Amino acid sequence: MASFAEFSRFISGESEGGNFDVIIFDTAPTGHTLILLELPGAWADFTSENPDGASCLGPSFALKSNQQRYNKVVSRLRDSAQTTFYLVSRAEGSSLKEAARSSEELNELGMKNQRLYINGLFKALDKGDLFSLKVQALADEQLSAIPAYLRKLPLETFPLLPYNVLGIEKLRSLLHPELQKQILGALINKEAKFDPGLAGLDDLVKQITDHQNHGLIMTMGKGGVGKTIAASAIAVLLARKGFEVHLTTTDPAAHVQDFINQLSDLPDHLTIDRIDPKVETQRYIDKVLSQKDEKMDDEGKKLLLEDLKSAYTEEVAVFHAFSKVINDAKRKFVVMDTAPTGHTLLLLDTAGSYHREVLRNTTLNASRIKTPYMALQDHELSKVLLISLPETTPMREAASLQEDLKRAGIVPYAWIINQSLSMLPAITDPLLRSRAAAEVEIIQKIENTLAENTFGIPFIPEKNLLPALHDMHTTVLNQT
Repeated sequence: MASFAEFSRFISGESEGGNFDVIIFDTAPTGHTLILLELPGAWADFTSENPDGASCLGPSFALKSNQQRYNKVVSRLRDSAQTTFYLVSRAEGSSLKEAARSSEELNELGMKNQRLYINGLFKALDKGDLFSLKVQALADEQLSAIPAYLRKLPLETFPLLPYNVLGIEKLRSLLHPELQKQILGALINKEAKFDPGLAGLDDLVKQITDHQNHGLIMTMGKGGVGKTIAASAIAVLLARKGFEVHLTTTDPAAHVQDFINQLSDLPDHLTIDRIDPKVETQRYIDKVLSQKDEKMDDEGKKLLLEDLKSAYTEEVAVFHAFSKVINDAKRKFVVMDTAPTGHTLLLLDTAGSYHREVLRNTTLNASRIKTPYMALQDHELSKVLLISLPETTPMREAASLQEDLKRAGIVPYAWIINQSLSMLPAITDPLLRSRAAAEVEIIQKIENTLAENTFGIPFIPEKNLLPALHDMHTTVLNQT
């Protein structure tokens, strides 16, 4: 709850460090941010409606001193004169869908002063390059089909640039087209050499299945890097080879089904579901209440139900579903598309706490115990795949996640570089060639200093990505 407390202090004007004319929050991915924005109102309501009750933060009377702050935070977030929400998206269907979900939920919270920024909008420079024209046409098509919920928002677009926006000059260029042209001119005149020779997902699947016929495969990374398409493609490749495969997700956005729906036919050996936090929480609450029902009076049940409404209950419920999925991986392949990094680390932390509690209280020989946490540390059973874009910031964030995992005794099996232009040496558009050339150094750093194995997914200018990847990997699909 530390981030919530700090967030509340800033919004209410109580944070130390002086007064500010403008406060800019670079928020976490959608799920985290919406929870954060819901909390001030939730705590304000709780302290009003439950003066003698208790919460996961303690008795209500202990929260009373903060009620004025919570009310002030809610008021300022809803005040259009004081707060503006900038929804940032790419001209891509899934990204725009996520922005629409954010916009709708913000509106439900009374936070209606919103603007939409579309970043990385590509315009072809070489009108003879069919690939670049296809990239532009896809972006234009996606932008023209913008979800209805977003169309009413003020819209501003920012171009795709042939360089990573790092450093003052390049950051300033975002708002200065002439500076963009100067930097672009210097870059596109350079000789562009690329094609890093990355292996594809078919090679990854072959490498895994050469040594095992079951196991857990988890795609991890920050939001927007392509975890879902990687997980979906790997699951389909495995199922096409005749293996029993279960594809699931812990991501609240749950885009897995969107990708699977792109297929004209579903592989016979593939099953799909999602770990829905709300569904799992209710299932867990019902189970606990049914177990306690005969032993408690009405007042006891009321107190238990109140206790089960805490945020911790959702963590436990999702962990129970997560544990069941891991157990399934002992007899078939389970491919899990995880939530963005913060959510996933929280889930792993819960797994670690459960592991320590089991070992502390068991009367069995420790060698006979296999907790979900130990399964994740088992390199033979579990394969963690880190997904990154071929850009500096996603690479650094994936590297940071890798360090967190290694401290928990979980060593990633491979990195997957998504949306790689450098895997397509035939492109001639100077802007795309400059971006492709800029990728090479990043990919080489990943291969040489960060990853045990590295694989790639090329940039695919198709609305239906999964069938396109299917066509690219017909060789492995025909191998059984």
